[in-house]
Amino acid sequence: MNKINKKQQVWLVTSWEFMHFFKWKQEIISKLILLAIGLIIMLWQYVKDDQLTIYTVAVPASITQFQNSGQFEFFPSHESFDILKQQLAEEDGWDAILSEAPAIESVKQLTIYSKDKQSWLRDLKQTLSQQYTLDYASSLGLAEEQLAVLNQAAIFENKYLDDTIKSESSPGKSTAIAMLVILAVGIFTSFGQLFVSITGEKQQRVTEQLYACMSPQTWIDGKIFGQMLHAIKAMLTMIIFAMLVYAFTTVVIENQMVDFSFIDWSLLPWLIPFAISGVYLCTAFMAAIAAAIDDPNHSAKTSIMLLPLLPMILALITMDSPSGWALSFLSYFPLTAFAAMPVKMALIDLPLWQPLLSLSLTLVVCFWMRTSAGNLFKMGMSMYGKEPSLKDMVMSMLRKN
Repeated sequence: MNKINKKQQVWLVTSWEFMHFFKWKQEIISKLILLAIGLIIMLWQYVKDDQLTIYTVAVPASITQFQNSGQFEFFPSHESFDILKQQLAEEDGWDAILSEAPAIESVKQLTIYSKDKQSWLRDLKQTLSQQYTLDYASSLGLAEEQLAVLNQAAIFENKYLDDTIKSESSPGKSTAIAMLVILAVGIFTSFGQLFVSITGEKQQRVTEQLYACMSPQTWIDGKIFGQMLHAIKAMLTMIIFAMLVYAFTTVVIENQMVDFSFIDWSLLPWLIPFAISGVYLCTAFMAAIAAAIDDPNHSAKTSIMLLPLLPMILALITMDSPSGWALSFLSYFPLTAFAAMPVKMALIDLPLWQPLLSLSLTLVVCFWMRTSAGNLFKMGMSMYGKEPSLKDMVMSMLRKN
């Protein structure tokens, strides 16, 4: 029997760790369902009736005359209100009727009657509100232009002497926030599966039996890569699901065309390497801590596994000051750069060397975390019935592999 080399061993553990939680049939079915939903939304966008539907609204003659607006036509009627209600219920002549009660403190009380609840009733309210506002302004002797000035007395715009700061309308901020949320999804996925996998194997003493055929570093490398694949899969699923929800809301509910202009596409080539390096760094750290946990139900070290969420939280709460020292420090500090630098790039135009330096520092600390995770994994998995102290863990991380 030919002995497999170290790289083949790492790939063997990686594929086993990934397939341990991955079922092809279920994944294919779930992705086909998501794809079908997306196709339905796209088809709905092209086959739906785009013709403007006109709604007729009966208005008692005693009410101020309205002007037809958009999809609404107003017809004054001298019939009694009871007859109008009867016509609304029995005939197709009216889509809605309008009733006006005596004003209270100069504010008119209106009631809109319709056969049932429809989405266009919201638009009818807005149209009526605009027309009543214009009518009231006219009674005060205000022109429409004067009323517009009263509704918006001033227009504010921020401009900066530092021309590297992106404008408020730039899609970079929303893209950065979305990246932080997606990263959190990937890290939570790794957290749950690593915790169950490693602590379970330690209690069953499975890993100790495998040390005879491969090194602890090889085993932990495979686990890190395997759980990284799960994290990336969860992140991609989150992206697809979010886009489908956005498309459904835009097309079906708001009756508009899908527009992805809120995404900063020029930022994506940088987001991918920062996200992958961040997932690797966090997964390696959590794997090392999980190996040091003996009893998952009572260990105090479980909370330490949540530390990888801290860089994203810090980046989120400091993004309002992109030029400040705090975000700059986080962008170059290797343990937080994977989350902070993309946020800074989304808000400020940076020279090429800055993100390259940040990414290089992140990759260096990823390599250090890999060897530290191997040392901690070896120590933790061999200590059955006892957890290493924090001092022992720190010394193990500083020790050469």
